[in-house]
Amino acid sequence: MIERIVIPLDGSLTAEAVLPQIRRLLYRHDSEVILVRAVDPPMAENAITAAEAELGAAREYVLGQLERLEKAGVRAKYVVRIGSPVGVILDVVKEHGATMIALATHGATGLKRLLFGSVAEGLLRKSSVPVLLVRPFWSYELVAPVRTERAPVRNLLLAVDGSDLALAALPGVIEIAGLFDARIVLLRVLEEKSAETPAEAEKQLKAIAKTIEKQGIETLSLIQRGEPVDQILKALRFHEIDLLAMATHGRSGLRRAVMGSVSEEVLRRATVPMLIARQGAEAKKPKGLRTVKGAK
Repeated sequence: MIERIVIPLDGSLTAEAVLPQIRRLLYRHDSEVILVRAVDPPMAENAITAAEAELGAAREYVLGQLERLEKAGVRAKYVVRIGSPVGVILDVVKEHGATMIALATHGATGLKRLLFGSVAEGLLRKSSVPVLLVRPFWSYELVAPVRTERAPVRNLLLAVDGSDLALAALPGVIEIAGLFDARIVLLRVLEEKSAETPAEAEKQLKAIAKTIEKQGIETLSLIQRGEPVDQILKALRFHEIDLLAMATHGRSGLRRAVMGSVSEEVLRRATVPMLIARQGAEAKKPKGLRTVKGAK
């Protein structure tokens, strides 16, 4: 999943907040990074001249970021192109055979300005590869005792609902856990009005855990009853989670995300990076992965 990572940049510190998290992965895997800068088509009468100026400025900025990565030993290249950000990013993913997209969100204003009707929503709805989302404060507002680039990934949380939706995120979670020798925590939240029994939830978690453990990865299964967002955020704190993974249906971004609007609210409030995979997107399934029978 992390063999070739596309990183959209727009010239802001917010967008650059994802870079420390990517370097964190690169210390464990020699991935190739593709920096992408999309330039909106100019609307002025002198469109050609304006476009050339915009492209020049964008190229200069991206080359500066590229140089920093290369000095750190990262295999990197860049693409600067005129077009809508979502279209350019998805084209680059296809053309270069990228395996993941990583970008930062505008956490200070929730998801309204970024996800709905914007670049991130378009990527979550259309991307054929997982998307890693990082809130800026993760790199800039919180000062960890260890630099983000060197911080280990010890625990990953995979939020599961009563369907097979979580399986879309499972391959990426297994890969990252294997890189860091990390534990995968499986969380199933039963809402108060849910008719599903703990025994049914336990059956689903056991099936998923069995697949993971065949890869030599430790698991911990949790079944909680209550409000999904609160229980997920509680698990992030209590189990010292370093990465949260969820899945979406992808039909309309996070509006139809796992457990309804849960992903939207969790991403707005979570203090860790979030890996989102779209159900139905092409992904290399881990050996032994199969649909969980009986899950609703």
